[in-house]
Amino acid sequence: MDEQYSSDSDEGDGFYSSQNKDTCYRCQKRVYPVERVDVGVLFHRRCFRCRVCGLQLTLRTFRWQQDGQPSDVYCHGHLPKIVGLINKDAMGIQSALNAPKLGVHLNEQIRGGAFNPGWQYDANALEFSHQRELNHQRKQRTSFGTYQDFESLGVFDAQTELERRQQEEEDKLYSQLTLERRKRINTLETEIKQEKDKSVKELITNIEKKIEKTNKAGLEKESQKIEEIYKRKREEKLKHLLEKLSEEEKIRVSQLIEKHSQEMLFLIAEKLCLSEVSSSDSDCSSSPSINMCRPPPVAPPEFRRSALFKSTGELDHIDEKVLNIAKTDYSSFTDLVKNLMQDCTSDLEKARAIFRWICLKDLNKIEIDETVSSESPLGILRGIKQGTESYHDLFKRLCSYAGLYCEIIKGFSKGAGYKPGMKFDGPRFRNSWTAVFLEGSWCFINCNWGARHIKCTKNTTFYYRSDEFYFVTDPEDHIHQHFPDNPKWQLLECPVTIAEFINLPVVKSPFFNHGIKFANHYDCTQYTNKGLVAMQFNIPNLLGFGYTFEAKDASVTANKLEGRAMIRIIGHKAIFTVAPPKAGKYYFTIYVKEDWTSESLQCACAFRVKCRERREHIKSPFPMVPFFGPTPLMAKLDIAPLTHIDPLVVYSYDDVFLRFQIPSNIALSYTYQYHGPFQCSITDFQRYTFLSKRDHESVTFQIRCPIMGKYVVSVFGSGSASTDVPEILFRYLIDCKQPAKDKRPLPRACHRWQGNTLIEPIVGDVPLGIRVNFRLCAPKALDVALLAGSIWHHFRELPDNMWMANIFTGNEECKAKIYAKYSHEKCRFSPLVEFHIK
Repeated sequence: MDEQYSSDSDEGDGFYSSQNKDTCYRCQKRVYPVERVDVGVLFHRRCFRCRVCGLQLTLRTFRWQQDGQPSDVYCHGHLPKIVGLINKDAMGIQSALNAPKLGVHLNEQIRGGAFNPGWQYDANALEFSHQRELNHQRKQRTSFGTYQDFESLGVFDAQTELERRQQEEEDKLYSQLTLERRKRINTLETEIKQEKDKSVKELITNIEKKIEKTNKAGLEKESQKIEEIYKRKREEKLKHLLEKLSEEEKIRVSQLIEKHSQEMLFLIAEKLCLSEVSSSDSDCSSSPSINMCRPPPVAPPEFRRSALFKSTGELDHIDEKVLNIAKTDYSSFTDLVKNLMQDCTSDLEKARAIFRWICLKDLNKIEIDETVSSESPLGILRGIKQGTESYHDLFKRLCSYAGLYCEIIKGFSKGAGYKPGMKFDGPRFRNSWTAVFLEGSWCFINCNWGARHIKCTKNTTFYYRSDEFYFVTDPEDHIHQHFPDNPKWQLLECPVTIAEFINLPVVKSPFFNHGIKFANHYDCTQYTNKGLVAMQFNIPNLLGFGYTFEAKDASVTANKLEGRAMIRIIGHKAIFTVAPPKAGKYYFTIYVKEDWTSESLQCACAFRVKCRERREHIKSPFPMVPFFGPTPLMAKLDIAPLTHIDPLVVYSYDDVFLRFQIPSNIALSYTYQYHGPFQCSITDFQRYTFLSKRDHESVTFQIRCPIMGKYVVSVFGSGSASTDVPEILFRYLIDCKQPAKDKRPLPRACHRWQGNTLIEPIVGDVPLGIRVNFRLCAPKALDVALLAGSIWHHFRELPDNMWMANIFTGNEECKAKIYAKYSHEKCRFSPLVEFHIK
């Protein structure tokens, strides 16, 4: 492939090759000092992972394979063991030989395959099956008991009483906050009024000294200016005061919620402890429930999300229950949580019920009067409406009622308005999120970002859907969006620094929801090499993509950025190539479709592109097409490329032959277009492609490039039904570096060309005034003839289904078309292939 469009696709294949200086041992990319891990060979910090399970390693936890030489790094649990020579007579070997064999699929899950690297493990793999069994057993219990435990121990009754006392305390706080707010606003108003009156008085005194008393116009004009100045000053100070009050109120309400949550957890723990004491002959001090009111220590989770559940479909029974509960308004948290956890048998299901309820309730749309009683329906949500309580506060509160540890974490987030490489200065990107203790480990859950409210376009009905990425997010994915103030809440074995966090690409939830993965390690800033940047992603299935390309320099207009990026799909890989129009800084954002036919695109990830090359390295634009490669219709119609899987084809002198596997009942069409950058006199480039062969299994296209530049070949297809509209199947980009030696156009195949082969002439333009041999193989033809102008020339049949005629081309320009007859009963001839006599 020409270096202009070269990608990184082979950069990760040389893992066991000799190491270059400053090259990562895992991905073969350059390692910069800020991200290096040196263990004799260099790793990127993000590449320093266990080869089997992908666990982030540290200098304390990593292990080399024990074969005398460093070949790869592992965690302690997956370190390959050295074993001696074992033959069939060794102890236990006979039973192992007779054991059922593992399937290929399971072996790939453990060792890795072409589309499943070993360190990106599958929870169904053999070595994790035992862990999944333990996890399943864990799900049958909860840290603080089930609904039945709460009911039998009187927890709900005790919660009702405690909630009543807490509501009184909360009402008192809200009344106090309201009074303080009014008092401070009145104080501000008084101060501004006094300051304004003083200024007006000084103005009048000065005016009286300088001008005559009869000149009242000057006095009124100056008074108006002062009025306007103090009006703006009042607005600014009031805005600043309200912001300050709001932050202070949030802190005080959050502190109260923290206190109430601890009280609720202590109440539940106390009830459970008393139950254990009464039902056990042993001393209460031996019971582990005494310390249940204390949060567990913060540590990385013992499992990945996939170990808890393979898909959220496993929790559908909880979601359906919550959907009905969300239709009812509650006047107490006790009653709400009691109904939410009624069918829950594990901590995971409790957390799921609370998460789904908050996501289903469009809390911002709820109308609550400021004077509403906390005991009335929806009164429990007044803090959300008034802005003193966040989704995270509500989630923490509800978790405490269900007996779940929950912590609100503060830090920075790459949220709305953040662009790749931006520094975190000031409060702009400050944020908070939550972690919940589930099944023995801390897990990230974010109700605020997980709630997505979608309005139907046909009527005013709202449809609610949660973003599943934010329900139990793996720490290595979570760190792409959130950076906590306390490094321990990264829940990573090897926490990253703020500089490393900024250097990560901006990655959104659709990236993970669609199973997209980076093929290599990419920083948020990509630098051009010879005018290009190429980024490669692994995709589980064919996805629809889009992009935006923006310049930081406002003088670079939108039309200059058109065609400056190319998307191409190669099997399970998507490659994005960017060619900036000039030196400078740019932002490149990738979008993904939920469905191939959908018009809705979701942001997947974003990068900053820096171009520092001179003018000679700047590339010409790419053709203005959505993508290059296959569409889902190809698989639907059982069509597959046999020769060129990569849609980027480099042409140099010789014709290219594109061959597809295709059923015989598929109707095909194609287009061939030239996209510059050179000017030429050719008006019909369609004549430079020829469907040279088609049989019941395959089809072959012959492509010729008469001049240098970029060409687009689009292949369309439809089913056998005549009503089917042809749709795009595959799109190629032909990059012609050297034009064809033979620049003559090719023949044009007609609709009945299937099953035939043209032997000669293999050109579209036949000269005038000479004799030319026309020869083709037509197995099913009964008669073959060529119509040149108005004259018919019949072919003679030769052995092996060959037909031939030696024809004088005449002295007048015309079209010449070969026809074939396929039935004795009809005199109709069907067109096969067309030439121009000129």
